[in-house]
Amino acid sequence: MIGIYGGTFDPVHEGHLGTATEAGELAGCERVLMIPAAEPPGKAVPRATGQQRYEMLRLALADRPTLQLEGCELTRSGPSYTVDTLRMLREREEGCLLLILGSDAFLNLSAWHCWQEIFQLAHILVAGRPGVPCEPTGELARECTARRILDPAQFSGQDSGLILESVLTQYPLSSTQIRAELARGALPVGLPKAVADYINTLNLYTE
Repeated sequence: MIGIYGGTFDPVHEGHLGTATEAGELAGCERVLMIPAAEPPGKAVPRATGQQRYEMLRLALADRPTLQLEGCELTRSGPSYTVDTLRMLREREEGCLLLILGSDAFLNLSAWHCWQEIFQLAHILVAGRPGVPCEPTGELARECTARRILDPAQFSGQDSGLILESVLTQYPLSSTQIRAELARGALPVGLPKAVADYINTLNLYTE
């Protein structure tokens, strides 16, 4: 199984890397693809360019062989819809796909482009938070009823469409906060050293 972990990564930090690694290990993934979005639907335009965010990820993943950089969304025009990425990867990769989502993103899944098709293309692992139940409503709740599993071993029972919620290690980090600290001239924690050096060299995120 191949893990899929997307985001703007503006910039990538240890929280992203830790979550991707832990989710991949939990589900038994051969590797996890880290996919920077070019035009994230419904979000502000990233501060760093696509090439800069790609390079920061490349540096961050240099010593993490189970995490691999995938730049397909940066070369595709238009909004970076997850369903388009999953379609492409299903044609290219052997084995099942596992989409790794935070609980907030998962609860908003029914607002995503062609969201129901995602269940035909991949399993989903929801990275939950301690003491915060993941309780979908409306169409998403009805879609989830027969898809939830409790054991990651159950992923092997079918090709796609299963949902596992698991509380993963929590990281008190956010790209928004890191950008704010960099803009103030502070040295934020949580950045891989190679990424911090790259940001400093280019004076990224300064006002």
